Amino acid sequence: MSTMAHPENYSPGLYGLPHMGEVIADHRIRAGWSSQEAFAIVCGVDKQTVAYWENQTYLTDMDRRIFLCRLLKIPPGLLGLTWASVKEDHTAFSDMSRGITDLLEENAYALYEDILTFAHTSRDKYSPTATYRFYKHQQELEQIVARVPEIEKDAWQDLLSRFYQHATFIAQHHKRDKEALAFANKAVSLAEPLHDPELLGASLYRRSRVYLIQKKYKQAADDITNALEKAKRVRASLKGSSYLLAAEINAIHAQGNEKLQTTCRIWQDNAIKLIYTGKVEEDGTFLTFSLYAIHHERAKTLLRFALFHTTDEELIEKLKNAHISANKDLLRDAKNALITARKHVGTSSARKEMYLSITEARILLVSKELEECAKMAKMALQFAQQSHSQQGVEEVKQIYEMLYLLTPKNPYVANLGVELKIFPSHSSKMNRLPF
Repeated sequence: MSTMAHPENYSPGLYGLPHMGEVIADHRIRAGWSSQEAFAIVCGVDKQTVAYWENQTYLTDMDRRIFLCRLLKIPPGLLGLTWASVKEDHTAFSDMSRGITDLLEENAYALYEDILTFAHTSRDKYSPTATYRFYKHQQELEQIVARVPEIEKDAWQDLLSRFYQHATFIAQHHKRDKEALAFANKAVSLAEPLHDPELLGASLYRRSRVYLIQKKYKQAADDITNALEKAKRVRASLKGSSYLLAAEINAIHAQGNEKLQTTCRIWQDNAIKLIYTGKVEEDGTFLTFSLYAIHHERAKTLLRFALFHTTDEELIEKLKNAHISANKDLLRDAKNALITARKHVGTSSARKEMYLSITEARILLVSKELEECAKMAKMALQFAQQSHSQQGVEEVKQIYEMLYLLTPKNPYVANLGVELKIFPSHSSKMNRLPF
């Protein structure tokens, strides 16, 4: 990311952007106008107008934002603008743009890096507004990459690959499976000829994660194996995340295979060693690699070991069978790992709480605590809706469908169905529904 903009220095605003008033005030002071009165004279307005701008979480007047961006040399992304919109003649203040165009052209790469950072760090990253804005920026970037000089093309393709990686998860959270894989494939295709192990490793990791979400386990395993090969030459965040994902994917097929189960545990141990040896640093991949991530992944793997299953249908059959029960010791360890993950969650968000709640609901399901499972799944649904994650809603729906098959008359299960807007008829057979 460039040194021009640090969104974390400002309070959260609207639509995944920082607090615009704080941005304007900060850049006013940086520009040398220490008082609102002096700056009001520069702008030809009164002090109350400047005070109004600096109190706004989101300044709706786009022309005014463009003017302030040009005058104070504010990175466009901080005000919800694009490089192109600032260059264009949208406003009566266009005569003040001399010099700013050159500045923007010189820093275009850094500005798009900033846009990518905003997209990754925003609490509201999957909202319709944030999604629309990001895709517009991505389209602009595609046009730039198509016409940059050959000597600069590698750097811009690197950046576009990272945009596609983020676009992959936007599409996946909106449950657009084909689009998610299309973006993931583009990210890998751009990364491969650049021979950058970190870029290719990150793109393979993200495609593997999408394959796993879509239950394409063979492709997921192939990608994470290739990502682990690259992990030998990358920094800790990507390396540790690859270890964790490899364990999660391979645990699916580890039933009766003690060697593979041991390998999964070794991968998780390798990840935690990276944390405790202090080798984790920001590497630009925006992966969540922390004690929260490690213990959450451990909980999911232990849950898989406690009652092996490859599909939800297989899990239902085992839960229905009175002669089959989960390993109590592993279930207890899974619950304890999840408790530890919650202790290390750090900056909480609806998205993290959604993931934790889904895992806890699944632990309760395997424990046959079906009523508590329904309650936790309802909480996960609320977090999914807050974070605009249709993928999260879909995962809650899958839990509901299993609960319905196990205890269709339970009022808490029925309530979860109501929250999901599922109203099965008395003659309905939920086992006809696909998981």
